[in-house]
Amino acid sequence: MKKQLSFEAALLLLTTLAWFVAGRAGVAAEWHVHLQTGADRNSGSVDSPLATIQAAINAASPGDTIHLHPARSVYRQSGSIRGKSGITIEGNGVTLDGADPLPEGGWETVEENLFRRRLPRTAMDRHLLVVRGVMERMGRTQSANSAAFPPISELRMGQFCFQPIDERDGWLYVRGSTDRLEWATRVNGIATSGVCRKITIRNLNARNFLNDGFNVHGDTREMLCENIDGYDCFDEGFSAHDTCECTIVNGRFWGNENGVADVNSAETVYHRSEFRGNVNIDVLLVGKSHRLVDCKIINSTTAAAVVAGPRSAEQTFELTLEQVSISTVDRTDPARVRINGGKLNITDCVFENVSFIPLGAELKAHQLRINGSAFKP
Repeated sequence: MKKQLSFEAALLLLTTLAWFVAGRAGVAAEWHVHLQTGADRNSGSVDSPLATIQAAINAASPGDTIHLHPARSVYRQSGSIRGKSGITIEGNGVTLDGADPLPEGGWETVEENLFRRRLPRTAMDRHLLVVRGVMERMGRTQSANSAAFPPISELRMGQFCFQPIDERDGWLYVRGSTDRLEWATRVNGIATSGVCRKITIRNLNARNFLNDGFNVHGDTREMLCENIDGYDCFDEGFSAHDTCECTIVNGRFWGNENGVADVNSAETVYHRSEFRGNVNIDVLLVGKSHRLVDCKIINSTTAAAVVAGPRSAEQTFELTLEQVSISTVDRTDPARVRINGGKLNITDCVFENVSFIPLGAELKAHQLRINGSAFKP
């Protein structure tokens, strides 16, 4: 009789332990990254934080949250999310920076106020130099009609050019002071690939990257980005590709080639977001379905304000604009808004100093004002 009771007690204990372990396995973890005190050999707890956002991403499981510390600091890092689901990155106002400081010493003097330094060639042979906190791209973009570097002899103060030496290295030429210079070396701030589900990114900024601040690829769905800035990147501040589905709330995108560019079969929604001061296009939408709600497009450069539409006759395309304002600053000629086909739904929008061209689009407009007058199709 005693052996039977002992067996039942042991069985109950094992069952309870199994449930406890299973329950603990389902408990969401909190991963902490600290720029100043972290080490990737640490446990990732608040008292033993990791050093890199990538180490935290690699360790995270569904339901986990990654916290970046200290708040509002600058991380010269990037993060790649591949095949992950259900993780949250709480940025706490941190800025991911694609550039690294260049030493003030060790430059070769070419002539008065002209210096050069040998550096490894960067990814895609794209070049961004940050001069005392201001990004300089020398008018260059990834587009086919991008300007070439001017001859070295024509560089003005604060300008630069890069000349390849061989397959690995090149010369960076800088006209003017070499103090407080930074050189972009990283490709994307946050990038996704593979099959990802329910990725959430909050309170995080990305700048000075050779491609995009936020680069969303693969089959990433139900992605939510809240309170993000993507700026001063060689390509886009935010870009969704392939079959990705993303919602962006309180996004701000400026100083890039394109503020945002959503392509392929991407489906995106932007709420309370702002797009301004980009080089080529403020808002480029050529995916499957896009919606802007309570957004501002402030066109202040020679860039087009909006370019949208299907990339082929076979592709379905729909763009919805609700409570969107488009205006210009620091320019007299009108901002260009061109919709090349597909379905276009506009409700309660105001366009000021705008050239509106819905070329071939199936347009439904309600309460649209353009240049002070009610729009009449």
